[in-house]
Amino acid sequence: MKRSLIALAIVLIALTPFSLLAQYNFPLGELQKLTNKNASDFETFVLEKDYSPLSKLSSKVMKVYTSDKAGASGKQYTISRYQVPNAVARVTFATTDKKYYIDLKSHLPASGLKFVNEETKTIDGVETVCYNYANGALKVSLCSYTNDVPWYRVEVHF
Repeated sequence: MKRSLIALAIVLIALTPFSLLAQYNFPLGELQKLTNKNASDFETFVLEKDYSPLSKLSSKVMKVYTSDKAGASGKQYTISRYQVPNAVARVTFATTDKKYYIDLKSHLPASGLKFVNEETKTIDGVETVCYNYANGALKVSLCSYTNDVPWYRVEVHF
């Protein structure tokens, strides 16, 4: 009986989808929509995606949320919303998922976004090159950098 239970437990663990261990990556369309949500609706949306408030990095104009589960690298992803009064919010998503970043980057032209320029920024104390895209008022910046592990960052604003 004991062997049967152990065997059943091993089979259940083996059949558990790995997606349960991975964190949610926000598609570009969702990031765009999030720039138009008010702070309360933004919070509700990201909480439903298994992100929680990160008070120590948040302020009156910027709210930061971190994933409840770690990604494949063992690091938690973050999404933040920055908004000053009378302005559209700026949404930034950071992940260690290289496949997500490459897929997003390769689909930008199909989304109507055109490459504008590259610029050097300091992110988490690391100097990195960011690639800026635009379509009218919509602006998207893509950055990749290494700070203990490779990170990929998407920033969307109008």
